[in-house]
Amino acid sequence: MINSSTVSTVIIGFAFLSLIFSAACQHEQGVAPQALQPTLLSIQENIFTPKCVNQGCHPGGGAPMSLASGRAFNNLVNVQFSGFPPLRRVKAGDPDESVLYLKVIGSPLTGDRMPLRLQRLSNDELEAIRIWIEDGASNN
Repeated sequence: MINSSTVSTVIIGFAFLSLIFSAACQHEQGVAPQALQPTLLSIQENIFTPKCVNQGCHPGGGAPMSLASGRAFNNLVNVQFSGFPPLRRVKAGDPDESVLYLKVIGSPLTGDRMPLRLQRLSNDELEAIRIWIEDGASNN
């Protein structure tokens, strides 16, 4: 026969194990990105790292440039694009003259839409990049 003390012990044990497994899962998955904002930090956490760096396209030293955290700003803002047309990768204040923005929206001026072979960025992601550039492409 099961008494109330045994039931309480089982419930407490189950709750304890649930907490341990929950903590382990959160550790493996890392910290969830914050809500997307038009700042470099938010764009880095929500777009560049998961969709550009971690996909192997723009890691630490590969591709035309790295979009890794701590490197993206210096590799993008006011850096001359090596292709045609002669634009900057990011022209602070002007998304329509910024290769980054033109690439992610899929402009024929800059070749293949980015990210390559992956799902197109959402309208919210495109808007965050556009506003960040339009607001001066700060290292924020």
